[in-house]
Amino acid sequence: MPERDTGNRPLVNASEAAEYLGVTVETVEALARVSFLTPGRQGPDGPEFRFGDLKAFLARNADSGSGNVGRDMFDFDVDDADPQQLLDALDGRSEEMARRAFEIFASVFPEAAGWSLSEQARFIDQAKGRFEAILAVTGQGAEVDDALVEDLQAVGAGAAWSNSPLPQLLVVLRISRDLVVQTAVELAEERGRHWGLALSLLLTRVLPAMDRLTDALAQGYWAAVVNREDDSRARYENVLHHSVSGVWEIDLDGRIQYANPALAVILGRRPDQLQGSLLADVLAPADQSALALLTSEPPTEASHLLALTVVRPDGVRRELEVRSFARYAEGRLVGFQGMVQDQTTAKDLEAEKNEFLALVTRDLRIPLSTIAGLAATLETHSSELPHDRIRRMGHAVRRQVERISRQADDLYELSRLEASSLLLSPRPVELAPVLVAALDAVGDGPQDAVATVKVAVPAGVTVQADPRRLEQVVANLVENALEYGAPPVVIELVGVDRDTGVEFAIVDHGAGVPPALVPTLFSGLRTLGRSGRDRSRGTGLGLALVRGLVEAMGGRVWYEARPSQGGRFHVTLPEPRRP
Repeated sequence: MPERDTGNRPLVNASEAAEYLGVTVETVEALARVSFLTPGRQGPDGPEFRFGDLKAFLARNADSGSGNVGRDMFDFDVDDADPQQLLDALDGRSEEMARRAFEIFASVFPEAAGWSLSEQARFIDQAKGRFEAILAVTGQGAEVDDALVEDLQAVGAGAAWSNSPLPQLLVVLRISRDLVVQTAVELAEERGRHWGLALSLLLTRVLPAMDRLTDALAQGYWAAVVNREDDSRARYENVLHHSVSGVWEIDLDGRIQYANPALAVILGRRPDQLQGSLLADVLAPADQSALALLTSEPPTEASHLLALTVVRPDGVRRELEVRSFARYAEGRLVGFQGMVQDQTTAKDLEAEKNEFLALVTRDLRIPLSTIAGLAATLETHSSELPHDRIRRMGHAVRRQVERISRQADDLYELSRLEASSLLLSPRPVELAPVLVAALDAVGDGPQDAVATVKVAVPAGVTVQADPRRLEQVVANLVENALEYGAPPVVIELVGVDRDTGVEFAIVDHGAGVPPALVPTLFSGLRTLGRSGRDRSRGTGLGLALVRGLVEAMGGRVWYEARPSQGGRFHVTLPEPRRP
């Protein structure tokens, strides 16, 4: 053994410490990594050790503690050292190490101390399995199998996707690593010098293997976090791109940094016209003062909600609901985000619904007022009225009741048509008798006017239809012609075609329908919203019902304008099926 000479310096480097102890530099470094030797400081060439610590190390590990045989624990052939014996001894202490691991973990994470006994037992059982895996890996040497690295990367990725905190995972691994090393050192000290070299060889395996395993788990974790963020960003961008709500993002100067396609559609502009433009220029609300709120910081965790009316470059008015949010980066305000919903259709429908209810109420109130007046007259003066006057009053009451009943029926039938729940019974029907019968169901127009309606349809023409619904269609069209047009009214046969079916028309001699109203003539509530409409003439639901019934029977109805010749409504119905 060479003479131990440290030059009386208080600190020696690793090479000098190895020469003094009679071991390799690698062994000294391994002993330092597991704190079996504590460096005094980190010098320019690596760790430096106190001479007193080296003496203490020799005193602890020399035979009988004499302290004068520094190589005693390493003075045998390397081939005689068997690390597997130490691994087997460590494996026998797996459960003990697992319990110590829980105690250390609970000191680092105090909430673990409040776990139930079953939770603690599950942690200890998992820790025991982890120690056994570490020892199995250590037995393979410094090279860790690539498949095991991939498995640990998958474990880290799974932890990331389940939102498990990475610090806890790394702490658990570090606790396991240190406990294996600490227990190995304790066993070496307990069982004598021949275990020292085995410990040294073991440490050169444990530390690199454990570090690689820890790196693999962390790499898998962060790779999964990055992938998850990429997936979230892709989903977010896809949702924004296909959203029916307009979305913008502006900077502090009010310039648009991002706008989705829906915003361009709502504002009537091309997407490239929005990018980089001032929000005030492309939004242009009627109330310009509202723009200040869209570019001002709202209260914490809140947003601005505004109702704006804008006029697009094409002149179309839109009613918008706008919500604005402040956007922060690292606690600093960097811009604003906005979400726009087009409420124009909803508001228009709401207005039309209110108008519809008002018109229905008016149409019901007129006959009810008539009935109430007649009833009051009968109640007060029935003994004074002549018999024919009472008869006429009774007839008027009956007609007003029928009027209310027809309106209720129209509403009910229209709702059933829209819900596709109206049941029809189409069958071969001769057309002329149905047209004549329909005149008896015409409403409260003057009887002399009803008498002027002419049916010019020859006998023998048959159609495939529900006779009761066909009467309802014809009665509504004739009543419409008498009320909005002028007599005489003619129901004439236009033609019979094998492909298009039977076509007939209801013709009046009034002023006709204004061209602007023709596109919405059969469209229900849209009919109610016509500007300049004579509201005293009812809701106009009859034509919407006509279209629904005719189409339900497989036919078609349309209006033909005849300048200065009145209106002309055409109806086609299929011919009866032949065997």
